[in-house]
Amino acid sequence: MDKESFCTARPPFLEQLVSLGCLSPRDLQHTDDGFHAVTKSIAELLESRGIFTFPNDRDQETACRLFFDDWYLYAVPHAAGYVYSLYKMREQEFDARNGLVADGDTPGVTVSFIAFETEMLADCIANPSFASRKALNQEINRVVSRRRQRHHPALKAYFSRLQAQGPYLIAECYVSFIAGLAQNGYISVPLHYAAIHQAALSPKATAKVKRLPRFLAANNEAAGYPVCDHERIYLRTPGCLTVFEKNAILATHTANTSFYSFAAEVQYHARFLVRAARLPIPFLGRSLYDSAIRADMTIGDAELEGPAPFHNPNSRWVRRQQKCHRPLLEAMEGRPFGFPYEKHEEENGCGLKQNG
Repeated sequence: MDKESFCTARPPFLEQLVSLGCLSPRDLQHTDDGFHAVTKSIAELLESRGIFTFPNDRDQETACRLFFDDWYLYAVPHAAGYVYSLYKMREQEFDARNGLVADGDTPGVTVSFIAFETEMLADCIANPSFASRKALNQEINRVVSRRRQRHHPALKAYFSRLQAQGPYLIAECYVSFIAGLAQNGYISVPLHYAAIHQAALSPKATAKVKRLPRFLAANNEAAGYPVCDHERIYLRTPGCLTVFEKNAILATHTANTSFYSFAAEVQYHARFLVRAARLPIPFLGRSLYDSAIRADMTIGDAELEGPAPFHNPNSRWVRRQQKCHRPLLEAMEGRPFGFPYEKHEEENGCGLKQNG
């Protein structure tokens, strides 16, 4: 199979899900470098097969939509085919406020670097017994939350590369997902951002606290109209976002002020997946490796905050992303949701196609 066919052909397990009717082609997105993302959640996928509950760790039947609604499959190319894992897209939820026992309510994106055993999902779909549904829950928990796990080398190798397009596709999927929740042309900012903005009004507020509100003010000025007034994000055409609207969604939901910052944070986490990072940090109770094995882009996350070079638009991490991927984002700007796959004559040094 040639390189182009390898990058665009569906990974075998995703093709299996399509053939079973769990997914349709419109539920799949891919990039030119072979990254594939599913935009239908695990909960939706299971419900399409009539599976609505799973037994939790205490063998209590629990609604899939309360725990699996935020998690999605992705695949990256590997010498032996593809490696699969899970990424999270969560909006502002209010399950705890509503008295529901569920996963977290804070919006954001997570990319796990732990390989997901697709056989568990396949077995559950084929035979949704008590045992198979419980095994699937345990496998998902292992990939998304359980400590002392190890990354898959192929996932680290892919996301460590500056050239990786996957983070950009995930960011595009996320802003489109959030924009799809708009009503009457706007979405409300998350609770954590509202708290940050309130804290930033204090005369004693630090530059770190003021970072996102200041960015959103500058973003409004650059757009020439109020994209975000710190209470709402206004979307002129939710199905075709401007770069200013996309950046406002990222800033208020992931704490990243651009796609470049988002991609730099994913790469930054992947680069910490080394043996030396497994040493426990005194008084923290965990290692940098434990924090890095799942890249969490969220407005309420304190993990790996430190100097946070991926939050500095002038840092080497962000500037290198911008230099490499600017043609890709320029090609995406002003389009409906999707990814640009057109083939052009010239290539830049990153292997991204750009207009000649």
